[in-house]
Amino acid sequence: MENKVAIVGVNLDSALDIEKSRERLIFDLVRGLMDDLGIEPTDVDTTIFATNDFLVGRTISNVFEDSPAGVYMRDESKVEMDATNAVMYGTMRILSGNYQTALIVSQGLCGHQVSPYLHISYSLNPIYDRQLGLLNELSAAAFQARDFLTKYGFGDDLMHAIAANSLANAALNPRQARQLPDISPQQVSESPYYYEPLRELHCYPPTDGGCAILLASAERAKELTDKPVWILGLGSSMDTYYIVERDLTVAPSATKAAKRAYEMAGISDPAREICFAEIAALFAHQEPILAEALGLMEASDAAEKYQSGETAIDGKLPINPSGGALGGHPIPATGGFRVAEATLQLRGEAGKNQVKDPKRAVVLGQDGICAQQNSVLVLGI
Repeated sequence: MENKVAIVGVNLDSALDIEKSRERLIFDLVRGLMDDLGIEPTDVDTTIFATNDFLVGRTISNVFEDSPAGVYMRDESKVEMDATNAVMYGTMRILSGNYQTALIVSQGLCGHQVSPYLHISYSLNPIYDRQLGLLNELSAAAFQARDFLTKYGFGDDLMHAIAANSLANAALNPRQARQLPDISPQQVSESPYYYEPLRELHCYPPTDGGCAILLASAERAKELTDKPVWILGLGSSMDTYYIVERDLTVAPSATKAAKRAYEMAGISDPAREICFAEIAALFAHQEPILAEALGLMEASDAAEKYQSGETAIDGKLPINPSGGALGGHPIPATGGFRVAEATLQLRGEAGKNQVKDPKRAVVLGQDGICAQQNSVLVLGI
């Protein structure tokens, strides 16, 4: 990337049931971030909100968010759904040369105020799928899980191990909503079924929460922090809707997005050059599928990688050291959480979740049924 854009500050908040309104949550996130950086919202050149009108329950949902963010009547825009797309949008605005700073704000109250599955159900075919009610986010993920396990001859114990690894990491992380200390694969295997083979602890928990992230040009970043985290590459892609028989065991849109991000970052061997990954895997089985798409492992080697501890916080290539989306899924802020957690890691500020001496990270955010749309960012110091 010829011109450099940095992440100069992040602020997160999440809970299974947060006792705040959307407006109060946004205010606290932005106010806390501004206080950390010693600036005011009026010092920000542009703001980009990442929300979902359906989940919020009103169209043009950002119209009520600019005031609590302190950017009323200032330059602002909106990205529907995942916050990684908003981070990419903000990066491009800065690269245009018209802005020096971009504030990314994303939030979702999905714990108890709204069904988190409705927006996916209403994206399905309205004539057959939606009316029959047989296909939804969870049942589609169950099809994907069974296809994946069958393709490589894995048993359900692999999903138990992946989930236990993520949930153990989440239990160390005070920024995660789902806290299950001392979780074991056996406990995961005893959680109730949603759709076979998916059990409750294989799946994301509906979560309340949000994130605020400030991006800055190289020149402005020097004035705001002595720990900039650079956005080295980015890419986005979406699977086509007209493929009738989609192979759910692979993620071609994630592969394409990663290729674009790696080329921009000058990375040719991600398994060697990436220090850790923050992947928005909403279900346990999606983690190795998406890790393969990112060039970090062969999905067929997943059992060996997880059993050997290679993907653990202290492993050779940690995957989701923060706990990932199994620790919390505040739609649509989840990708923003992955960006923020990667930023804290690269700054050496991840606490008990800190990996050893990280230099580069890859972040993936997703949207759509079975990870239909993916955005990938490469971050470094």
